[in-house]
Amino acid sequence: PRGCPRRRPRGCPPARARPRRQLARGAWGPWGPWSACSSSCGDGVAFRARRCLRSTTEEPCTGDPRQYRLCQLQGCPEGSVPFRAMQCSLYDDKPIPGTQARYRWAPFYGAPNACDLNCLAVGHNFYYTFGRVLDGTRCGPDSPELCVGGRCLSVGCDGILGSGARPHACGRCGGGQDGCLLVHRLFQGTEPPSGE
Repeated sequence: PRGCPRRRPRGCPPARARPRRQLARGAWGPWGPWSACSSSCGDGVAFRARRCLRSTTEEPCTGDPRQYRLCQLQGCPEGSVPFRAMQCSLYDDKPIPGTQARYRWAPFYGAPNACDLNCLAVGHNFYYTFGRVLDGTRCGPDSPELCVGGRCLSVGCDGILGSGARPHACGRCGGGQDGCLLVHRLFQGTEPPSGE
């Protein structure tokens, strides 16, 4: 009946159940263009970004808003300063915070986070962390992994850092074994005489 309050006293019919609006997961917009390479020679990284398109009532997008790929340029000239060493050298002869002491710096690889810019004071027995290394810096002197956003990432067979893509049995990048056809043939016979 009309005039029934929000709370349902006896004699008022049950209110119709309103269907709950399902929360839609946010959708990603298109990828933007790739950035310039982070290095002028040797290995570096380029990135591209995308935006999450959603309204305030929707759940956020799943996945990363940035994607990184390896960009391999021509090798650096012989005698070039390695990328991490160049970053440490930017702090040469500058006072470190909290002291007026000045040092020359070289890369230090024994610290816990390989993507921190850990530099050893040359001729002294200590290192200092000057924040993070630049994206595209190798995680170690002989490491195939590169630092991106403070994390060591492997390069997938698709060239994308952190994708985990690996070549499958047929040699194609990513995916399962579908589409692979393994053919075994056995040749039986005699060899022709030489000269034929």
